[in-house]
Amino acid sequence: MPCRFVIAPVLLCFSLFGLSDSAQGDPVTLNILAPDLPGASEAGGYGRDIEIVDETLASCGYEANFIIQPFGRHLVSFKYLESVDGVMTVPLAYSTPGFSTAAYIWYQNGAFYDASERGPIETVDDLAGLNVVSFQDGPEILGLGNSVEELDSVLTIADQTIHSRLLLRGRVDAILADGLVVAEVNQRIVDDSGFDDRLVAKQAQLEFAPIFFPTPYKMVFKDPALAIAFDRCFDELFLQGVITRISDQFTGKHRKQLKFRYLAQ
Repeated sequence: MPCRFVIAPVLLCFSLFGLSDSAQGDPVTLNILAPDLPGASEAGGYGRDIEIVDETLASCGYEANFIIQPFGRHLVSFKYLESVDGVMTVPLAYSTPGFSTAAYIWYQNGAFYDASERGPIETVDDLAGLNVVSFQDGPEILGLGNSVEELDSVLTIADQTIHSRLLLRGRVDAILADGLVVAEVNQRIVDDSGFDDRLVAKQAQLEFAPIFFPTPYKMVFKDPALAIAFDRCFDELFLQGVITRISDQFTGKHRKQLKFRYLAQ
């Protein structure tokens, strides 16, 4: 986790004074860039990550206006759009102009596969000889390295709905992505399908294997005072159990697929 920023006492006092004023009057609206990730952050303010960020900023006296963009583009836009105040879901090691918070969310990437078609996947080595699909730049972000050479084929597609359809139709052997996002997409496909649809029957056999280390993500703000305030308010909400409650709300919906293998939840 990154070190928290330390600023001059005068600036800190000024920042806290400003926060107090915003809390007493009408809340200041912040424009926050967010990636389009099913179940995590989506249009309409739905998702685990958006709810956590929204609740944290609200506890600091702010309102959030979320601007949804494809993952990756939201990071680029933050550099060039003057009208935005912050960006969420930033990889911890990612460097961008601005002021970072500590990690506020972790993603559990792993392998989703059809247990009725093949033996258990427990490690990266078990992917050898399989056809897999992942998100854009997935093999690099997941740190597959030389293991890619052991795979039969690797597809990288931004639209994660296509991932699930490929798996459910038997076109790939496994999806390499975040378990919560894949489970959410799977459920939506089932909800939109008829009861006699093959996709529904295959969905019941899907299992998730957390074969990669959890990856932390941070917020980045253009104002250092906002980064400090976010960390402070997040810590307070975490101690109150609010952050855990939000996270459990979303992972609990997909307990049948995730079991307790997603961040041990």
